[in-house]
Amino acid sequence: MVESYVKLKLNNYEAYINADRLNYLKEVDAAIFDCDGVLTETRNSYNRAISKTVAYIINGLSRYRFPECLVSDEIIFLFRRSGGFNNDRDISYGISMFILCNLPSEFKKTLERCIRTNPWRSDPFERFILIKKMMRREFQPKHLGRDFFTGLMEELKKFTAMFDASGIQSVDRNLIGRSYASRNLGDFYDTLRRFIYHPGRVGESLVATIFEEFFCGPRLFKETYGVEPAFRKEPGMIENEKIIIKPETFDRLALLFGGAKFGISSGSAFKPAEYALGDLIKRLNPKALFFSDDIEKAEFEASMKEGSTVNLRKPNPYSLLKAAEALKPFKFAVYIGDSMEDFLMVEKAKQIDPRFLFIGVYRHSGIEDVILRGFLDANCDVILPSVNELPQVLEKVRRMEN
Repeated sequence: MVESYVKLKLNNYEAYINADRLNYLKEVDAAIFDCDGVLTETRNSYNRAISKTVAYIINGLSRYRFPECLVSDEIIFLFRRSGGFNNDRDISYGISMFILCNLPSEFKKTLERCIRTNPWRSDPFERFILIKKMMRREFQPKHLGRDFFTGLMEELKKFTAMFDASGIQSVDRNLIGRSYASRNLGDFYDTLRRFIYHPGRVGESLVATIFEEFFCGPRLFKETYGVEPAFRKEPGMIENEKIIIKPETFDRLALLFGGAKFGISSGSAFKPAEYALGDLIKRLNPKALFFSDDIEKAEFEASMKEGSTVNLRKPNPYSLLKAAEALKPFKFAVYIGDSMEDFLMVEKAKQIDPRFLFIGVYRHSGIEDVILRGFLDANCDVILPSVNELPQVLEKVRRMEN
């Protein structure tokens, strides 16, 4: 597969350009970015918020000591690789459900009974604290050491091979499906899923609320969601984020494009992205910024119109196409992402408008070789170390003879 690429050495890293896309790449005059992992470094923010959310839920409900470090970057990548886990709340949900469903049967029986025998509480904090207190009275866990949980995480890695672009639906389907039918998870699973309430909004869903509190921190959480934080009062993991894109990258691209024809199509919320990017967000066209807030609003409106649930999240190309509308006219637009879900979104967008190219970046993933190999195997249009090499590549390509 590598033979089909033009290979460049850039700052001690390798870039790959699909030879069949060279002429299209010369015509690029607009860029739309994913945010997390592309514009900002998220391994110590989003990834750690996932691991902390999972550990908080498991430790709170089970009394077993689950080490958060076992939720590795590799496991998180394996979820994202399936193309159905653009939202990190979904990953937190999937990992939590897998662990809880693989704990001893006496734990599951006790937890199910505690949930079922109590009136439903809509507030996720009240719901969690009530069951946590009950489990401490009614369940005496047998010791499960680190070896048990380490082995369980190895099983989870294998389990992710069953996932597909349907995301959490593939978690639910496969946990209670044929491969796990002998465990009789049906009633317990339905009870647990309702208790965790996912998918659901912040302030309703247990996993969504805990995740966002860990990620945002108290002040940003309240600003973003209009809800007082209850689970966590310490600074959020977002404080660990670092900006990847350099101001000069925007400057050089603007010269190549004849203006600041930049947008964002992201599965994250606007407020945290604005907080992380600071003044750099002003470099982008405000009409070409589409975040989860916009997607959720569009989903609600479409669902009301259709009379059934509508999913417009990646890999659905809705947000990419909407961002691109604000950048017209353009000859070709590149979308820069760091996951297979981003790649799949662009492939779907191409079926509607063929003027899109996908650029996969791999340097800031924490598992560079794995990400790079995945992009090569998928025959992506362009693969770069980071977004900052994009101007140099476009300049080189434009100097190439036809």
